[in-house]
Amino acid sequence: MDDLEQQIRIFVGGDQVHAVLAAILIIAITAVISHFVTKLLRKLGDNQRVRIPTGSIFINIARVIVWTIGICLMSSSCFGVDVTGVVAALGVGGIALSLGLKDTISNLIGGMQISILGIVQPGDNVKVGVASGVVEDVSWRQTTVRDESGNVFIVPNAVINASTVEKSAPAGTVAVALVVDGNGADLDEVAHRIESSAKTAIERVSVLDLEPFLLFDEILEGGVHAKLVFRVTDADKVRQARDAALRAVAPFTRQG
Repeated sequence: MDDLEQQIRIFVGGDQVHAVLAAILIIAITAVISHFVTKLLRKLGDNQRVRIPTGSIFINIARVIVWTIGICLMSSSCFGVDVTGVVAALGVGGIALSLGLKDTISNLIGGMQISILGIVQPGDNVKVGVASGVVEDVSWRQTTVRDESGNVFIVPNAVINASTVEKSAPAGTVAVALVVDGNGADLDEVAHRIESSAKTAIERVSVLDLEPFLLFDEILEGGVHAKLVFRVTDADKVRQARDAALRAVAPFTRQG
């Protein structure tokens, strides 16, 4: 870093025009580096074999680090600013500032803990208090959760750290409770007809990630209790898929 600053000072040579040109060049290079770092982190986050947090919080932190280094380099080498003195002054002022921004700092630290420890990640199906749905992002301040109706919940990271988080089956998974007539019925045949009918109906709405299968779990006075389970690839189509499945299998269920 010192060698780089020395080379820039040689180029500037006390000339104001050269200083401005060097500053513009440094800003441009910083912007390019920030862009590539962002793309790299997003690509790594999408790679299932690389275990790094996928929330935007770490991408934003990386951007801040890159831009801080770039601006410090520009200020020191092009305009002779004593960066060390400025950082020291900001450190003293930061103590006072942190007292007024303690909630923001708490959420920032909470977001880092959530991402590093993998408490929740984008794509998780969670319930936190009254908020339930799929995690869309973990940012520096809050975690965004969208439910199957499209409602968006903004949950402060500090709240997630201090609350019980319930993780459900992957987004798009649907479980429908049914009661079928068990009097003399061939349950294997009933299960096959229900599964086949549900599959045909659901595929008109969304692509299936897990085909419907029926599990019988209890014999009741009114029939045999079962659960139809399936998963669609598009989590936004869960309500339509559930509705289609219920309409298709209703004729096979216990009536009255």
